[in-house]
Amino acid sequence: MGDVDPVAALFGLLTLAIGVWAGWLSARALRLQRSQVNPALGLLADAVLAAERDARSKLLGTHDKTINVEFDLRPAGSQDAMGAASVGDLAEVAAYFRQLRPGRMVITGAPGAGKTALAVELLLGLLEERAPDSPVPVRLSAAAWNTDQPLDVWLTAYLTQVYRVPQPTARALVAARRVLPVVDGLDEMDEDPALTFDSRAAQAVRALNAYQHGRGKGELVLTCRNDQYEALHSMDVGVQDAAWVKIRPVSAVKARVFLDQRVSDPTRWQRVQQAVERDPSGPLAQGLSTPWRLTLAVIIYEQRDPRSGDYVYNPDVLLAQRLNTVEAVREHLLSLFIPAATAVHSSRGGVCYPPERVHRWLAVLAAYLNRNGATGWRILGRSLSGTDIVLHELWPLAGARAPRVVHAALIVGAWTTSAAAVVFQAPVFATPLLWLTAATWVLAMLWPAFVAWHDVWPRTTRADLHRLRTRSGARRLVSGLPVGLAGGGVAGVGVGVAAGAPSGVVIGLVTALVAGIAAGLAAPGPIGAGNPGDMVRADLAFGLGFGLMAGLATGLTAVIAGPVGGIVMAIAGGVLGGVAGRVFGTVASGAVFGLTGGGAFTLMSVVVADHAGVLAGVLTACLAGGLTIGIGGGPVFGLAGGLAGARYIALLLCTRRWSGNWLPWRLVRFLNWCCGAALIRVAGSGYQFRHRELQDYLARHPNQ
Repeated sequence: MGDVDPVAALFGLLTLAIGVWAGWLSARALRLQRSQVNPALGLLADAVLAAERDARSKLLGTHDKTINVEFDLRPAGSQDAMGAASVGDLAEVAAYFRQLRPGRMVITGAPGAGKTALAVELLLGLLEERAPDSPVPVRLSAAAWNTDQPLDVWLTAYLTQVYRVPQPTARALVAARRVLPVVDGLDEMDEDPALTFDSRAAQAVRALNAYQHGRGKGELVLTCRNDQYEALHSMDVGVQDAAWVKIRPVSAVKARVFLDQRVSDPTRWQRVQQAVERDPSGPLAQGLSTPWRLTLAVIIYEQRDPRSGDYVYNPDVLLAQRLNTVEAVREHLLSLFIPAATAVHSSRGGVCYPPERVHRWLAVLAAYLNRNGATGWRILGRSLSGTDIVLHELWPLAGARAPRVVHAALIVGAWTTSAAAVVFQAPVFATPLLWLTAATWVLAMLWPAFVAWHDVWPRTTRADLHRLRTRSGARRLVSGLPVGLAGGGVAGVGVGVAAGAPSGVVIGLVTALVAGIAAGLAAPGPIGAGNPGDMVRADLAFGLGFGLMAGLATGLTAVIAGPVGGIVMAIAGGVLGGVAGRVFGTVASGAVFGLTGGGAFTLMSVVVADHAGVLAGVLTACLAGGLTIGIGGGPVFGLAGGLAGARYIALLLCTRRWSGNWLPWRLVRFLNWCCGAALIRVAGSGYQFRHRELQDYLARHPNQ
């Protein structure tokens, strides 16, 4: 119409409207992202408050009364924080901290002095009286800190993994210093208690000094044993601009007040209290001079028979002549702690474990941790932790080689079963093509088995799949498509040409591209804090679901397109395999997955459906193909891709009763039960023993 093209003008106006609308949405999203920081901070505060209240109840046992420990300011010259009082106590620790400028505090004390309990009380006090714009205190285990990372990076990752804060929000909260890190257990970072200038603890202190808020120091709290922090301070490695407080031992008066508040019948404890007050420097008084051991004594000697209500033990046993040293008092209390804690927790219902097995299983874990600490055991450059039980990294407990051998054997068995399913589902069509495909499938298992052996520290499958949603992951996906296309194309085109349908290549390429992108972008997101049981279930479920859908698509495509469907599904299978191989491993693994995946799909569609009736072809390909790909693809994704979960299965297989390192089959459930019984505690993505004394005792006494 003259100089105006109305159709082009219409499309131009629509494009302009869409562009303006998209720009408005982008600006609105940025505003929403900024405005969501405060709601996220409130949700984080609620989550931390619930977690720390639970931690406090487990520290105190079945009661809510605490020992009001006192602490003294340890002057550090010009490095002190302003506003620090010379004396404080647990009841007023939150008010003490609020007076500090800047809000930086170092809590030290003897083993069992109550450093963690004081830190928890500080967190709860700050959270319960928190202003809306105040930072949220978050407690982290120092032993889990890789000091090669800045505190900001570690804190961001911790918020994402433990409290499920979205990574952009967590990064914004940390950058704005809306999170107050409480680093618990600096003394647990190094296996050697004699710290040096280049120790992990010293590196952590230097990183804490680099933690800034604007032009000043960022707020933080640190706990550490007296001796270790004194050693660091003597090397001029101390937390700058911080109030260094030292917890006092529990006095006889404090112990009496605690017992009067905590026990049901104080008269049963009268002789013990008199002995402590009569000889404050004696073995009994010194053995009960820490909140940890005093709490142990109360848990043990307040235990009652659930049927009769009678007390199981008499506190007068503490006056026995054989308990004539501090060490003897300690060993006596620790020997009775697990039976008492097990009985108390079992009385609440649910799963019950015999105390003998609880002792033995925990002793296996304790001995492993202590061996790591004593020997400095390293596997391929990674130091094994002496304090943290991280389940998907626990496999060296059974040896450096045995779990990897079992892992590889699992893959060989899964692939062999898959090949057998391919052969036996269509025995009447035992053509050379079928045997060639089955042989290729069997030979291809050597690669994932090699990967299982070679990948000593496997990552979680779900975390790898989640990276596909990032820019770098998208580039990785695109780089993997040619591998899948090539692998699946070779197998699919070769068989398709033999079947007389070369024209299906174009359709196959388009289908392959769509299937490959869909497989990458529709993959599930990351799982939680490294639960291997969840890894295994998710991996196998994903593989089986993938196999069933593939079987249905194979049958329908074969019926509709005949031999052309063979090429379509072959190349699609190749791309899916290629993407999986690229995500889970290397280019070589992508080629192997592509070839075997393409061959398996081709076999299902060409051999099965082409030689059967229409209805029988659909049903046979759907059922047999689904089961075959489920058996083969499930283990491929679950055992070759989900290496961390499969390595956990290998660990369980290697820790049976005959192995000498016996652990329960349902290890996750057992550890969670132990958390409920206050024998261990959750620390980030792993577990730790409730106290190092308990870990050392179990390592020394593997049998009750």
